[in-house]
Amino acid sequence: MIKRFLLKYKWLVLVFVFFGGLFASISFVNHYNFRTYGWDLGINQNAIFDYAHFRWNDCMIMQPSFDNVLADHFSLYPLLISPFYWLFGSFTMLVFQWAAILFGGLGVYRFVSFISSNKKLATFAVVHFFCIWGIYSALSFDYHDNVVGAMFVPWFLYYYKKKELRKALFVFVLLLISKENMALWGGFIVLGISLRHLLNKEWKELQFSLLLSLGAFFYFIFILKLVIPALSNTDGVYLHHSFNALGGNFGEVIVNIIKHPIRAIELLFENHSGDSFFDGIKSETYLAMILAGGWALFFYPEYLIMLIPIVAQKMYNDLPIRWGISDHYSIEFAPIIVIALYTFFNELKNKKIKLAGMMIAICAVSTFKFMENRTSEYYKKENTKFYSPDHWKRKFDVKSVHQILNTIPDSLRVSAQSQLAPHLAFRDYIYHYPYKGDANCIALLTAEENKYPFNEETYQAEIDRLLNNDEWTIFAKTSAVLILVKKSK
Repeated sequence: MIKRFLLKYKWLVLVFVFFGGLFASISFVNHYNFRTYGWDLGINQNAIFDYAHFRWNDCMIMQPSFDNVLADHFSLYPLLISPFYWLFGSFTMLVFQWAAILFGGLGVYRFVSFISSNKKLATFAVVHFFCIWGIYSALSFDYHDNVVGAMFVPWFLYYYKKKELRKALFVFVLLLISKENMALWGGFIVLGISLRHLLNKEWKELQFSLLLSLGAFFYFIFILKLVIPALSNTDGVYLHHSFNALGGNFGEVIVNIIKHPIRAIELLFENHSGDSFFDGIKSETYLAMILAGGWALFFYPEYLIMLIPIVAQKMYNDLPIRWGISDHYSIEFAPIIVIALYTFFNELKNKKIKLAGMMIAICAVSTFKFMENRTSEYYKKENTKFYSPDHWKRKFDVKSVHQILNTIPDSLRVSAQSQLAPHLAFRDYIYHYPYKGDANCIALLTAEENKYPFNEETYQAEIDRLLNNDEWTIFAKTSAVLILVKKSK
């Protein structure tokens, strides 16, 4: 039976094996080589540690900003995945994200195979999906719930297209609980479907889709206005409103978009930071979308509607890093672009396979070029370029650092440098250095070139201050790490 399956789907299996290994070489190697960070992997590590021990997470790594991780982003994935902490340890969330991306690829295959009855075209669609820049950027930077949530979108569209509504609703719920803003996206995804029902005069289906969209919007408002404020220690203020170019809160943003539509459109393309250093980031994102096949969106207004909140939350944001193609800030484009593009190819009478192959080549080459060089700020080449020797090694003995970290007793309250925090997060007390709280241990990766939030000079001054402080003693010191513990009184 297995042999028959492998023979029938040999090319598809090879695609998943190849890209599965490639994706693992980015995410897992980064983690082993201390290229993952307290914000955000360490936050999730500490959360699943608490959940796996049947208690709410007190968000130690985000102290003093938050008392509960759900007050930052309302995601239920860490709660659901936490039992696997006992099996995969500090790789748990990365394994979950890696598997989700492959699962998303299978959803793309199912969708294209269903609409086309063409397994070759569907296999090409998977290859195309796995070649899009957004996946590599997301894998290069820790774990993020929206990456996993985005992978349920092709499955939702597939089940909805097949009219298997129970399965579609189940997958839709999994999308909603991924993160509060993903519920807003879910509402627009169903609005896009509603437009297609309207154009096709499918009135009964239109009623259902509109109700589903309203349900998603209601969930978004409920979480944002009631749940997060109730869990927050920030006087109910949602700290992720970062759209001050349009207004001080979400209500003002919506009103100003309606009152000043021309200005709202200009902001989608304009560098509104006031700093010319960030010129070109938005245009680079649009270029990446077009080269990946985003031009097909203009043939299907329903798919354009689906991407409205994604484009808006990127381009209206106060932080230029979110405008660009780095990190996890553009993963949502991947499934929608591919589904729109291969819907277009399926409707062609001739040369659909040849054109699909040409677009895969363009997408793959553009992704490679963006790995080599990009305008988006703070791009970490070593984290992304899996084909580079620099990705696979560090300038210090990585194995020895792991060995030293394993000697730190679980009972110690640790303030850890960002790159060490994900590896030390499975404990009751873990803080993100330089915040120390009541820590009685400080763990520093002195060989790390990125000394954030310090520069080299202030970082070294801080170390000198700690070494000259009678309150601390050296637990371990090498050319790569410095572990200090507080002297007993």
